[in-house]
Amino acid sequence: MIPLGLIILSALISAAAVVLAAPIARWPVLRVVVAAMSTLLAVVAWRLAANALSLNEDFMPAISVGDVVCLLAGGIPPAVVAALDRTVPRKTLPVIAGALAAFLANDIVL
Repeated sequence: MIPLGLIILSALISAAAVVLAAPIARWPVLRVVVAAMSTLLAVVAWRLAANALSLNEDFMPAISVGDVVCLLAGGIPPAVVAALDRTVPRKTLPVIAGALAAFLANDIVL
């Protein structure tokens, strides 16, 4: 069982990666806020579900199903924002940043 404080920390790291990548990609501020908050909520929701479903056991050294699915939890929210707004330039950078940060933060922090 992963403590809530660590789950929130990893979600904050994931959201921060989206925020840091978005200005490089020239995303509008509102889109950045939506993508970052959605990433934060998705990572927290997934990790709470992973706790409830006992998906935190490592199937490889230091990697669990919970960690792997964090790639999706960190990448899907900014991808949805980018897909729904055709004015968002350079769509992939915040998506990649959110996905990788969510995976790495969840693998290292948790």
